[in-house]
Amino acid sequence: MTPKQRITLILSRQGGFEWGDTYIPSTLAMPREAPKGSRISRLNSRRLGRELHALSTPEKVFTQLALYHPDLFDLHEQKMLWPLTSGHPLRGHPLMKGVFLAPVRGTVEIAKELGFEHYEIGVDLPDGRRAKIPFPYQGDLLLYLRGEDGIPYAVNWTVKDRKEAFGERRLSSVKTPVQQKKDRTHAVLRTKLEEIYYASAGIRTVQVSLDDLPPTVIANLDLLFMTHELPLSLDSSLLDDFSGALREAVNDGEPVAYVAIRYAKRWGSRDQFIAKIYQDIWGRRLPVDFFKPILIDHPFSKDDGDLLKAYGALFQEKES
Repeated sequence: MTPKQRITLILSRQGGFEWGDTYIPSTLAMPREAPKGSRISRLNSRRLGRELHALSTPEKVFTQLALYHPDLFDLHEQKMLWPLTSGHPLRGHPLMKGVFLAPVRGTVEIAKELGFEHYEIGVDLPDGRRAKIPFPYQGDLLLYLRGEDGIPYAVNWTVKDRKEAFGERRLSSVKTPVQQKKDRTHAVLRTKLEEIYYASAGIRTVQVSLDDLPPTVIANLDLLFMTHELPLSLDSSLLDDFSGALREAVNDGEPVAYVAIRYAKRWGSRDQFIAKIYQDIWGRRLPVDFFKPILIDHPFSKDDGDLLKAYGALFQEKES
């Protein structure tokens, strides 16, 4: 795919988006589109009604963390940063009717202010001349959440594998001092460009990296996500009764797997009862310590390990 074809594809996906449409990211998590060497993954979300596209392991993990938050109502991954001034990402949302939303400034203007060389490509014009046009950058994860007053707001997460990567691109590559300086300058300015872009519309940018999360938290998120939306065919009143028995078991220090075994002996469908355990944890109906392995055949720890308390600042509209 040529750069010109790539721009055309991105604009076809992002240019006409309106709230109520099914969102399509600029780049799909598919081998023919994702950057070479990417560890791509696609995550099905019944809650959002679509498949989400992560282009790296850190993006996958932070997508799962975002979906865990009860106030999240949408998420736009691989969202295009408009080269020219454009509307606020929440423009046109039904809950924003009558609310003034500042536009986002174009990345071309911001790059010029920063002294950052905006990526451009050459294209052939209809009259035969050749010209350069700006190639749009992409963000990682743009979260949409409901505030305490019910008014939606957005938070931009820019995602890396480790904190140092925000200060230097191609961090693991062998470089000369000159190239290293160039890569550091590029990374800092590119990060600043995206921060200013969203700040112009009153949207906070948060830098998140995989080394922010302990391996146990990452493993627990992945475990729960695999089962959190599996359809259950058991009667809803039976499942409600089971959920109550699970909470009692946690309070009494009994492994919740034992409750599933007892219910399965009477009603069968052991796998569904086990899935319901994980779904109740994901839905925050069953408290667990996220910083310890979730082992359903062991008593759950009653220590304070609330994921949203630990990382709630990442979701805040304004920095505290």
